Parts: sequence; C-alpha cells; structure tokens
Amino acid sequence: MSSSNYTPNLHLNAWADSDRPKRADFVSDNTIIDTRLGGHLADSGIHVTAAEKAKLNEAVVSTVYAGSGESTRSISLDFTPKLAIVFKRGTPFVQYSGSVNTVYAACAAYSHGGSAGLTIGNNVVTVTEQASAENGVRISLNASGSQYTLIAFK
Repeated sequence: MSSSNYTPNLHLNAWADSDRPKRADFVSDNTIIDTRLGGHLADSGIHVTAAEKAKLNEAVVSTVYAGSGESTRSISLDFTPKLAIVFKRGTPFVQYSGSVNTVYAACAAYSHGGSAGLTIGNNVVTVTEQASAENGVRISLNASGSQYTLIAFK
C-alpha cells in the first residue's frame, strides 16, 4: 500500500509504520522534487548571476559621457548614488577667462545638495550646461562634444 500521509508543501509521501512503500512512490517523489527545485534554480527573476553580484558589490561606479550641449541632461544609473562627482576630462575644474569663471567640475550628495550644476535624484544624476554666465560664473557640465567622467558612490 502507498503512503497514507503526505508532506504539506510538496505533497511527498510521508509513510506511516503500516504503509508499504512502492518504487513508483519514490519515482513520483523524485519527479516532484526535481520539477520544483529545477524550476526554482532556473528562475532568473529571483536569482542573480555572478556578474550581477559583482556589480552590486561595487562601492564606486565610474562612467564617461559625451556632452550633448543641452541645458540639462539626466544620466540614469541602476542605483541612487550617495555621492556623485562630475568633471570634464583634460580640463581644470574652473577656468577664468574674460571676467567669467567657467566651472567644469561639480559634486553632490544625495539629499544634502551639492555644487551648482549637479543634482542627484532617484537613480539619476542631472548635469547643467549654461549658455551664459550668471554673476560671473558659467557651469559647463554638458558642452557639446566634450568628454566628462562621472563617479558615483553607492
């Protein structure tokens, strides 16, 4: 006689002392276990790959972007950085010319503000490009054709 009792979750055989297990019972139980466990292991929605784990463990992410010349530009990330730093590659952070200080670098801390021209939102860093100076300062973090480095800290 097959099992008269079954486990609550997978409905596997839970034989009583008076039961007489059959080979078919074991095959059925193994099939249930293999199907459920195999499906669980193959579910990429609940498991992360080794590459994804490594990326999640990175404390700092850096990337390069080309300026588009737009007055504001949002750069999407897969996390909200606690701190972000942006600077134009190969240029001083600030350059003075003809009574205008052009700023090519900025930093910001999430929920604590930061330098003019850089803000952090949910999974987004936004940079500014000003066409003209305000009070002798012009922010240039998205000049067309210029290369910028973004460093974001998790």
